[in-house]
Amino acid sequence: MVVFFIGKRFFAVAATAVVFFAAQQFAGQSTADKLRSQLVRYADLSEAEVAAMEKGEIVVKRVKTAEDQDVAIFGMVKIAERRPITMAEFRESFSQRGNKEMEGKGRFSDPPNISDLATLELEDRDFDELRRCRIGDCDINMSAKWIGRFSTEIDWNKADHRPKATELFRSMMLEYASEYSSKGAFSLSKNVNRREPLDLSEAHRELLKELPLLDDFGRGLRQYLYEFPAGTLSGVRNELHWSAVDFGLNPTVVLTHAATFTSGKAGNDSHFVLTRQFYSSRYLDASISLTALLRIPNGEAVESYIVFTDRSRSDAVGGVLGGVARTAVEAEAVDRVRRLFETSSARLAKPEAEQRPFDVVVEEEPQSWAGWLRSNCLLATWAMLVLLGLGSYLLSPKRPGRYPIGRDK
Repeated sequence: MVVFFIGKRFFAVAATAVVFFAAQQFAGQSTADKLRSQLVRYADLSEAEVAAMEKGEIVVKRVKTAEDQDVAIFGMVKIAERRPITMAEFRESFSQRGNKEMEGKGRFSDPPNISDLATLELEDRDFDELRRCRIGDCDINMSAKWIGRFSTEIDWNKADHRPKATELFRSMMLEYASEYSSKGAFSLSKNVNRREPLDLSEAHRELLKELPLLDDFGRGLRQYLYEFPAGTLSGVRNELHWSAVDFGLNPTVVLTHAATFTSGKAGNDSHFVLTRQFYSSRYLDASISLTALLRIPNGEAVESYIVFTDRSRSDAVGGVLGGVARTAVEAEAVDRVRRLFETSSARLAKPEAEQRPFDVVVEEEPQSWAGWLRSNCLLATWAMLVLLGLGSYLLSPKRPGRYPIGRDK
């Protein structure tokens, strides 16, 4: 072998050759290999975990995060290839009925209207906290504007203070929903109820940046969510939800955006459900999750995988409860995801003749599909809500809907 370059020029050429070779190697990978490579990097999968996944075993684990206040969960299972799976069938496989932790329900109009929140009610603990809310010292996540309004517009000594406060809280939820649906997550105001203000737009930007698979397999979903609602993506559908969650400690109201998208050829479709929690009245700062059915060509065969990944942020995880809260939250979240995977994969493995009629499922959307979307978004954060609520209780002295933001584009 003859070397024609010396010194820096040689090393520059050598480095270029290495990069080119690596790129060629990646380009030569099958789609299935690319998927495994991405997941090994993201979730730090071991050889044993990859082997287990290839055998059809459920793999669920926590993912290391750069930020102390972040919790990330990843789950995946390879399912036997039997027949094409529709979005209706996929969503039904995850539906969870009779969830006792979810209360209240409503549906946002387009545009949202205050009457859409008529069934959203507050509890005794909410009124007590709203009454004493001050900037830098409030248990409910709010901007300076809304803390001021609850202080000046409600006469807490009058007999009608509860219905008045409920009406104002609904107005606050309506404003959050309206702002998000018209301007997106990066226009959300700062929460100033804690000692350190929280920039919601920055939190959402950072969480979305870390979510895997969207660039190579989601076909523009990441950019679409960055630009929402200004961006376009053919075939995407959007829904907006509010959920009231009560674990018996401090109740929580959560606002969620779900974007659903199907790509691929008919009969060989991949399905994506991307959910973003853009407001939570307590405990959580932000959360984003991806649930997907990936159908990946591998030679002449097609491999099918169910993937779930969630990234949630709460300063309490990196704060007073520290590592104890993180460990408990992650363990409970991993267990919940595993149980959901067991149910979903078992349903999808049934012969077509044993499946429910999915045209009927669509008719039952308010109970099943919308319910699953709410559950999906909160899946990995339920445990966090429980643990942080318990921590707040120990350390302190002292419902579901949907709304189509846009049609198919």
